[in-house]
Amino acid sequence: MRALNRKFKVAVYTPFFFPVVGGTENATRNIAKELRKSCDVEIYTFDWTITSDEDRNYGLSVTHGLPRREKIDGVWVHRYPIVNLPIVKNFSVELIKDLGFSDIEIVHFQGLHRLPSRWLLQQAVRKKIKVLTTHALQESIDIIRRSKYRFLIKRFFVDSLRNMDHIVALSPSDSQSLINLGVLRDKISVIPNGIDPKKFSKRRHFVEKNNKLKILCVARFDRNKKYESLISVLSRLASQGLDVEAYFVGAVSDKEYFKKILELVKANGLEKTIRFGTSIDDPALIDCYLSCDVFVLPSSMETFPLAIIEAMYAGLPIIASKVGGIPDIVRNGVNGFLVDPNDINELYEKCLQLLKDDMFRDSMREANLKAARSYTWDKIAASTYNLYELLMEKRDTASF
Repeated sequence: MRALNRKFKVAVYTPFFFPVVGGTENATRNIAKELRKSCDVEIYTFDWTITSDEDRNYGLSVTHGLPRREKIDGVWVHRYPIVNLPIVKNFSVELIKDLGFSDIEIVHFQGLHRLPSRWLLQQAVRKKIKVLTTHALQESIDIIRRSKYRFLIKRFFVDSLRNMDHIVALSPSDSQSLINLGVLRDKISVIPNGIDPKKFSKRRHFVEKNNKLKILCVARFDRNKKYESLISVLSRLASQGLDVEAYFVGAVSDKEYFKKILELVKANGLEKTIRFGTSIDDPALIDCYLSCDVFVLPSSMETFPLAIIEAMYAGLPIIASKVGGIPDIVRNGVNGFLVDPNDINELYEKCLQLLKDDMFRDSMREANLKAARSYTWDKIAASTYNLYELLMEKRDTASF
């Protein structure tokens, strides 16, 4: 990043952080690591370990067990004990007090998770510059749409967005969704997720060395990821005599759904075809990216999947659902295929086409290697710093 005269004091807030691992958590870790070169940046999160027995028996969850303060990648991480109440999840009076009375200039919210507690924190830091990045926007909109209290919740949700000084949309489709919700266009900037090129030098030989064609899916085990569609495709590919194997990699966020997926794998006789990674480390994940032939993401909803950018950087052709911000990064027929998330036949046909056509895979590989160079975290952090600078100048001008 370029040399700068001023280091802004920035708090990056996320409800979950390492060792919890997902798209939002990885993005938070990487953006903070790059921003520390130009800002005084620290991460604020919760002391999160799951206490499922308490959740199930009492409707209450108390967290404990992680360091209250530690450095990760050169960035201070502050963790707060919380009590998860039935409505207000991830709530901490101590966190609200510390951020509200701190000398932090900018509070950057990562994601739209936990609306009531986020709204309360926004009120506590209302005199500071508040920025929000739209991780899980489409998922949040869908949750509101399905709620029987949707009119009340939507009003509350939109109010929380309008209360931000600026919103970072991960894709043009996210930007349009925000505008449709009533957020002013000039309060939105599009800054996508990024990748860390240095990660792609590490491998752990997690993937079997053989001549089989390999499909990779990297997504948490949750119903909207639709792993069952890919299992159906793999079953059909096996019936056609294709020697294919697959790697399913992701954290388990829905235990019942994960159990269902394991049962489907067994019912289809695919135990030797599909290998699972549920708490996989970076070198093993990189080995998956660099060893597989096609990346498939059959989700019913997405915002801007970091896994697709990482797959592109590894040169994998992409087959993904035509939802959320995916059409902004996957050009149909150029670097991958876009499919209807409800059309398993289309998913099967595109998988079959790519697995059988070496030259097509090679052309998509080259297109993705070229396109992925625009998504490195140093470029994303530079754009984020420039946004901070503009917002601080606007605040300073308004104070005169």
